[in-house]
Amino acid sequence: MKNVLHNRVRPFALVLMVGVLCAVFFLAGYGGGIAGGVIGPEQCCACHREVCEDTASKRYVHAPVREKQCALCHIATIGADRITVAKKEESKVLWLPGSYPRQEMEYWFSVPPALAGKKIILQADGEGKKPLRLEVRLPNFLEAEQLAAVSKPPEITELNVEEVKQGVFLTARITWKTDRVADSAVLYGENEATRKNIVDPWLSKDHEVLLTDLQPRKTYTFSVASRDIFGNQKVSPLKTLSTHAFFSKPSIEKAKTTEKVTISGKYFKVDNRLFARFVANQPTSMRVGTLDGPMHVSSKDSGLQNDKLPPEHLPLVDPRFLNTGVCLTCHPQTKGALSHPVDVQPKRGMIIDSREYKILGDGRLTCMSCHVAHASDNEARVVKSDKKKLCLGCHKNLGGGL
Repeated sequence: MKNVLHNRVRPFALVLMVGVLCAVFFLAGYGGGIAGGVIGPEQCCACHREVCEDTASKRYVHAPVREKQCALCHIATIGADRITVAKKEESKVLWLPGSYPRQEMEYWFSVPPALAGKKIILQADGEGKKPLRLEVRLPNFLEAEQLAAVSKPPEITELNVEEVKQGVFLTARITWKTDRVADSAVLYGENEATRKNIVDPWLSKDHEVLLTDLQPRKTYTFSVASRDIFGNQKVSPLKTLSTHAFFSKPSIEKAKTTEKVTISGKYFKVDNRLFARFVANQPTSMRVGTLDGPMHVSSKDSGLQNDKLPPEHLPLVDPRFLNTGVCLTCHPQTKGALSHPVDVQPKRGMIIDSREYKILGDGRLTCMSCHVAHASDNEARVVKSDKKKLCLGCHKNLGGGL
C-alpha cells in the first residue's frame, strides 16, 4: 500500500471535515488546565510525547501527522447516524471470530447457545459513514423461531471468475449465488480439484472467495461448494480458470444513500444452534461481539482506550476502524486484489510474530500489520527495510520465488 498522501493535494471534502473537527475541538475544550480550551497538536503531544518525538526523527511521515491533524484518524465524531455503546462497555467488547467486510444488506450469524438471553453488540459499517453500534439482547433459546428442516442441498447459480490479477499475490476472485444462506469454499488444483481454500463460515446467499496461492501461466480446474445450516452441501460442476492473462470484470456500483443506517433482527434455532439474522436498509458490513472480555490492540501507538481517557477527552475511534477503516477513507485504491488482504485472519498454519507485525486482539491483520502508523525510516512506512523481508516475515514458503 503506497503512501500516496505524501505529495497529494487533499480533496476539498477532506479539508472541510478537518475544519469541522477543529471547530469541535475548539468548542469542546480539553480541561485539565489547557489554556484557552483549544485542543491542538501541542495538547496531543503533551500526553503522547514519545510518539511526537519519535515522529520528528523519521524520514517518512504520514501526511496527517506531518500536517498535525491527529483528529483526522483518531477522533470519533458522534452524530445522528451513529449510536455508540457506553464507554465503560465499549472497551470490553470481545468480537466473535471473523468479520464480514463486504457491503451487503442481509447477514446471518451463528451465535453460541451460551449467549441466548444475553446482550451482544452489533456493529454495522456503512460506506462513508461512521460505525453504527447497537446493544441487542438475544432471546432465550426457547423463544427463538424454529426453522423447518430442509433436506435438499442449496442451488448454486451465477458461478463466475470475476478477475485474475497480479497484485501483492496472483489472485483469482470467484463468485456465485445460492438460493438460501450457506458457507463458501472452493476446491481447485492444476489437474484435479483436490485443494480447498479455508472455508468461509459466514452464511450468505452471495458468495465470494479470493484464491491467493496461484502460479502464473497455469490452468486450474475448480468447483465451488456451499453447505447450508441444515448440513446439506452442494458442489458445483467443474470449471477452469487460467492465469495466462489478467482481467477484471466491471463491478456493479451499489446505490448509495444519505439515510442513516437502520437494522432489524430475527432469531432462529436449528437443533441446539441459535442463529441471528440482521437486515439493514442499505449495504453495510457487520460483526457481532460480546461484553465478556477485553478487546486488545497490540500496536504500542494505538492510543489510549476510551475507558482510560480523562472525561473531557473527545472519544476515539475503535481500534478496528482506526487500523483499517480510516485508511480506506483516504486510500480507496488499496481495497481489493491490488493490495494485501486486511481485516482477515492469517491463513491456516501461518504464524505471525505480533512483535513485528501488529494484529488486532482476535488475530486479524490490518493495514498497520505491514505499515507503521505515524512515521518510519522505511519507504511507504513499512515495518521492514525491503519488500522481500516484509513478505518473508510471514510467507516463509515463498523465499525461492522472491
